[in-house]
Amino acid sequence: MELTYKIFTDTTTDLTPEWMTENNVGWLEHGIVIDGKEIKDDFGKTVPHKEFYQRLRGGLMPTTTQVDIPTFTNAYEQALQQGLDVIYIGFSSKLSGTFNTSLMVAQELMEKYPGRRVISFDTAAAGIGQGMIVMEAARLQQQGMSLDELVDEALPRLKKTICHFFTVDDLNHLYRGGRLSRSSAFLGTLMGIKPVMYVSDEGKLEPLSKVRGRRQAIAELARLAKEHMTNPQDQIIYICHADCREDADELARLVKEQMNPKGVDIRFLTPIIGNHSGPGTLAVFGFGNSRL
Repeated sequence: MELTYKIFTDTTTDLTPEWMTENNVGWLEHGIVIDGKEIKDDFGKTVPHKEFYQRLRGGLMPTTTQVDIPTFTNAYEQALQQGLDVIYIGFSSKLSGTFNTSLMVAQELMEKYPGRRVISFDTAAAGIGQGMIVMEAARLQQQGMSLDELVDEALPRLKKTICHFFTVDDLNHLYRGGRLSRSSAFLGTLMGIKPVMYVSDEGKLEPLSKVRGRRQAIAELARLAKEHMTNPQDQIIYICHADCREDADELARLVKEQMNPKGVDIRFLTPIIGNHSGPGTLAVFGFGNSRL
């Protein structure tokens, strides 16, 4: 089937380059600055994910960079010059400036290429939550769904029903990222408090509960998944971790035991997100009737 539009996303999705290449999805690289040098997100080739999180534990304090205008422009123009329309299925605009950059580029390129459409869709999602929306969009495209149907019907439905629940191991990273006050981070760490959070309809990180200890946090993630993710027999539940594989395995065990899903897929959390949430971040993703 000949495609009439090209899907793009960015490298916060935890999708593999192999999957994106096979499914004709273009990707746009965020960056991470380590010791003053920017490294474009290359899926852990330059700095393997495990090494990155180990260095974070050792005191490394990198910063992240959003997708820049030249990266958007160069990628989009390759598709537009082939006569294809473009849709960017993007990282939450409440968590990154990348989406707003995409809007500026879209306006400029639609003026340069009259008759071509360049659309930005804000998933209000993050990590593999965003990636799951992209995977479903690619599947629907391959089944023949038009760009209008995708933008007007499918993507809004997927956006409303993607669930993300997560916990962090070190509250100081949330403090450093402006998500938590210094006193709350200090007291919470002292008392062994582990926050359980979710990504809201607006695409913001919001607290759900606080539990004592890591084991209770993992159990709470499994409980939330069971309560909010629907028809598990028909979907793969995704788990992402920031170098805490044993905890991810335990969460997967609980999910399988309590939900009996079609499958469970465990992946590293991209450092672009993990840099802000810290080593030990653990998250579970799936579709439900609503986000919460």
